[in-house]
Amino acid sequence: METAISIILTSIIAIVITWYFTRKQMKKNEITHFSINAYDIGKGLSDEFPDFKLLFGGDVLADNVMVLKGGFMNTGRNDINALKGDRDIKLILPEGCALKAVKVTPSTEELIVSANKNNENVISFGIAELFKSNEFFLYTAIVETSKEIKDISGMLKFQHRILNTEIKNTHIGLSNIFVRRNTYKWFKRAIAILSFLFLLFIPLSISHRMEYEVYDNTTNKQVKLYIDRNSQIHVADKRIIPYIYEGETISTEEMKNNYRICPVTTFKWYNYHNVFTFALIIVSLLYIAFCYFYLFRKYVGGGNRHIIDVIYPISKKK
Repeated sequence: METAISIILTSIIAIVITWYFTRKQMKKNEITHFSINAYDIGKGLSDEFPDFKLLFGGDVLADNVMVLKGGFMNTGRNDINALKGDRDIKLILPEGCALKAVKVTPSTEELIVSANKNNENVISFGIAELFKSNEFFLYTAIVETSKEIKDISGMLKFQHRILNTEIKNTHIGLSNIFVRRNTYKWFKRAIAILSFLFLLFIPLSISHRMEYEVYDNTTNKQVKLYIDRNSQIHVADKRIIPYIYEGETISTEEMKNNYRICPVTTFKWYNYHNVFTFALIIVSLLYIAFCYFYLFRKYVGGGNRHIIDVIYPISKKK
């Protein structure tokens, strides 16, 4: 019987593992567009200095001119092939934008990428034949706008005809590449320390300090003894507010003669010392997790750490 159960369980596990890896292999190809930075140039200067003009190729540019920096990375597991090298990916700028120039920088010499102006507000990127996993290319575009655009990165759209592929859009931020690495180390250390304390708490929680109960010899009722800052002993039937004593004040001799102290030998899982320590560790872990998954990922780019980790070493060499 046990042998049959073992065979069935082994078969189920093998089927699940096979299904999991098959799904992974069949997963869609994924290209991620990442915005690094976008900033205005010459904005407002023509109002203060009427003679100030921005020129590009001999043409005078409008007041609103932006530099847009970003890139595309193959963030999927599979290499993407059969690319035509002309209009594989179209980046569509918001209405009112006019592309003036664009420059492309591939991550490797083997990656051949071209960028062309398709329409006034469309950049066409062509990738020759193959786009390998973790390969990327950066671009810098000069864009003239008819009005001020605060969040151009979130307004970008994409079109493509690459088979079985989806394009995602994200923002990593220029400073994130440098700030994220040190910040992430501190998060890992804090979580490691708190996790160690949590594991240490488990054996400690198996035992706790022995507690005592105090009984009145006359009534045989349990009472509470308190000591104030003047070293006076107070007796109460229930817990009292510190420094507001409603109970009886007794001497040390009276305590010895009229009250008895009994040790509590029954183990209690809900001992308040253990509960407090456990709660403190859990709250600390939750706080660290909140900082990482919300603040860190939102403002420092932890959610895009794979892209940053790939880009950072190569960009540093260049």
